[in-house]
Amino acid sequence: MRFVKPSRASLMQRLRKEWKLLLLALILFVFAAIWLSPLFFSFFASFKSNVEMKRFSKTLNVIPIKWTTQNYDFVLNNATAPFGSMVLNSFLVSGATVLLTLVIASTSAYAYERLTFRFKEKLFWTVFGLSMIPSVISLVPQYYLYDAIGWTNELICLVTPYLGNVFNIFLLRNFMHGIPKELDESARMDGANDLDIYARIILPCMVPSLMVVALFSFTGSWNDLMWPSLAVTSSDKLTLTAGIRLLNDSYGGYYERTLAACMLAMIPTMALYLFARKYFLQGLQMSAAVKG
Repeated sequence: MRFVKPSRASLMQRLRKEWKLLLLALILFVFAAIWLSPLFFSFFASFKSNVEMKRFSKTLNVIPIKWTTQNYDFVLNNATAPFGSMVLNSFLVSGATVLLTLVIASTSAYAYERLTFRFKEKLFWTVFGLSMIPSVISLVPQYYLYDAIGWTNELICLVTPYLGNVFNIFLLRNFMHGIPKELDESARMDGANDLDIYARIILPCMVPSLMVVALFSFTGSWNDLMWPSLAVTSSDKLTLTAGIRLLNDSYGGYYERTLAACMLAMIPTMALYLFARKYFLQGLQMSAAVKG
């Protein structure tokens, strides 16, 4: 086999292409380092003592001089903010939010995409436009509404406000638009009704996009701070994110305890993402392809 020496022009073109890829990789590495730096700081700070944490502004030591697990011991064995109870509440609220969101969003998307009724598009875009109003504006009326029906300080008030997220319906509807309607027509010829088509044809095809909605819903519910802090006052009914603020005493200043609790609070969401990463990325790619 005769070796063909590459021309000078092809070598220059190859070097130019590799240089661009190297520059892009360097830029992405810098952005990743900037994004991850608070995470690394929080991790190392959670193993510092209170004295060392307060001296950080003078020493600038990111890595602890003396490692200690007393912050994690305090978080796990604190009577004022029962960690186990808060974790259980967070799982109950986030799990119920995910299940109900999947049912409501998928059935609503099916109705808007597959069914025919009057003012369908006008109704959808009106609701979608109303969702652009910042949620913080409705916090006070929302609180008085839940207080009037007796749902404040109950876990149910942490689930229901996020079930009608129009973005989830919009995402699933765009994905459903790429499923051929000929499948529906074939099923109807075999005697299937709308419920059969939704359950046996649409849902199996939408597993990746449903996984995206599930991850977004779980993460949003798990990390929600403002509404649980406002609607729940009993420590035994607080979720983990809202209960972390109780780890500081009346004098405050124990940031290493808060960071230790934050490290523990990150574990479920990171584990869930790693478990469902393949479906999550596949759902994002397929949704973007359908939209394009």
